[in-house]
Amino acid sequence: MPKCLGVYIEDNVIKYSKVDKNKDALKIESCNVEFYEKTKIIQTLEKIIRETFSAKDNISINISNELYNYFEIFASLNKKDKDKLVNIDFEYFCGEKGYNKDSLDSRTIYRNSREDSDKQQAIHISTNKENLYKTIQDFGNVKITNAMPVSTSIFNLVDLGPKDENVLIVNIEKDTKVTTILGGEIYHIDIIPDGMGEILDSINLIENDMKRSYECCRNTTIYTQDMQDLQVSDNEHLESIMPTLYKIVTEVRNLVEGSIGQISKIYITGGGTAINNIDLYFQEYIPNIKCELLKPFFIGENQSLKLPIKEYMEVNSATALALDGLGYGEKELNFKGGKTGGSLADIKIDSKTIMNFLRGLVDPKKEMTAIDKMGMRLAICLCAGVVVYGIASNSIVKQIDEKSKQIDDQNLELTTQIAKISEDTSKINSGKEAYTKMYNVLYEIQNPKQDQGSGGSPTDETVSNEPIIPKFAIPNLLSRIVYAIPKQVRVISIQNTENKHIVIEAQATKYEYLGMFGAQIEANGYLLNVKKSSGTKSGNTITTIIEGDLP
Repeated sequence: MPKCLGVYIEDNVIKYSKVDKNKDALKIESCNVEFYEKTKIIQTLEKIIRETFSAKDNISINISNELYNYFEIFASLNKKDKDKLVNIDFEYFCGEKGYNKDSLDSRTIYRNSREDSDKQQAIHISTNKENLYKTIQDFGNVKITNAMPVSTSIFNLVDLGPKDENVLIVNIEKDTKVTTILGGEIYHIDIIPDGMGEILDSINLIENDMKRSYECCRNTTIYTQDMQDLQVSDNEHLESIMPTLYKIVTEVRNLVEGSIGQISKIYITGGGTAINNIDLYFQEYIPNIKCELLKPFFIGENQSLKLPIKEYMEVNSATALALDGLGYGEKELNFKGGKTGGSLADIKIDSKTIMNFLRGLVDPKKEMTAIDKMGMRLAICLCAGVVVYGIASNSIVKQIDEKSKQIDDQNLELTTQIAKISEDTSKINSGKEAYTKMYNVLYEIQNPKQDQGSGGSPTDETVSNEPIIPKFAIPNLLSRIVYAIPKQVRVISIQNTENKHIVIEAQATKYEYLGMFGAQIEANGYLLNVKKSSGTKSGNTITTIIEGDLP
């Protein structure tokens, strides 16, 4: 009876799940979540292998920090030439990013393009060779048979039913990997940098213990809008959890809206399932698609379980890896052993390649005449030229498109910054105009104009029209108001509209702040006959007018 131990390793966390297969029946023998110190990873792995009796069983592990790239190739080429072309594109990618290609190990799977029937999409996954080698060495002498990307292995747990069903699998571990399944096949993988790593680090600042922080997640319940009345005070770490979950669910909703195929279901899995009602939280934000926790397809309702079902789902990543070791999943993506890739110099357009390309154009059972052979040679030369031209032009066009996109992104960024500068300039000019008016009013009060007659003295008409305001009344008012303005209030303008009448325009985010300001002016006798408008609200800002007469 074959058995396999799946081990999923992250920083400070190891999840394991041992699965045995008896004919077509699968069963999880043991599973758990272990927290470890980085200096003691070898001792922790030895403990897991010893406690699960797996020293002689197959072991399947995950690769880490993998890169995902997508390349388009012609569907008519054979797999060997597809691999070489993809490797050329990857060499260009590494050159642009400054990566050392020789330090990376890569695997590729191909999917028919849903946008161009003549092309295929290559899903190219790579990981650091040195990191993978070190992880394997940490296991000692046990037999590592599989090293897989968990983003593809997680598909092992789903029983799709109809082959044309389109689903998303949201695996919330240290970061969040979203696997898009279209037509029963893995079609795309997206990485959301937010996940349980961010949540546990935030809680650990309070608890100072990773294992206790994880238990806090298990004891936390999310209350949706329909359940707010049931909320209790035990959820003390919601403020550390909800911002991260909101970022994840927002990104998932964007992926659903941008998907090529119509998504019918969203599965939620990984460490995030430790948080109670996380599926209801997703359902609230994505109401038109069914959202549910991913339960391994082989765990039936009538099957006796040693642990609560949620604890099995928390180690789904490890269980999915164990199924890889039992023959499930994408065998082409096993990073344990084997060679991949090729270089530009490896590509040879020979007659055999062209004959494969022309398969079906002639009847293979028919004996070829001299004319047929000459026509075939001409066709081979023509096709060789077309293929070479297609390979070169495909790479050049791809680079041109990428450079054009970079230019467009830079232009957009530049336009955005210019708009921000224009907005700031407008605000500065607006403030300058207001302060200039205030300065002019003060200057005119302190230096009143006199209409000089023939004798140089003011006329009777000029004297009668001048406001009767003491020379330093307004400067004194301003100096007093400075100390009466609450911190939450912003004074927009102060105007002397006529005689002793003063009009003050002020803003705040709450009515009570503006009321407090007006009350202080009236109570301290800064103005008489104080009147306050009811105020107008625009967005979060309330603007009001306070007016009165100088004493």
